[in-house]
Amino acid sequence: MTTGSKETFAKWQREHAAALADLQEAQRAYHRTVATTAFQGAAEEPSAEEMRRASLEALDAARAKLDEVRARRPVTTESTEAR
Repeated sequence: MTTGSKETFAKWQREHAAALADLQEAQRAYHRTVATTAFQGAAEEPSAEEMRRASLEALDAARAKLDEVRARRPVTTESTEAR
């Protein structure tokens, strides 16, 4: 692997790690929201459903970002040999 491709792969790895961490945090936030709103009364604002929906949308956005980063994975000699 050349120096340029090593740097490119290292940059991608950092992006991937950040996107994965964001997804994991969104998952934790979603689960906290579901657990917190499970017994919330209908009169409380914002509604439990709105909170769950917003949390799920954030989770989906984080998942899409991770998929986008993974799709840009640089091709390396090591990654082609593993296939």
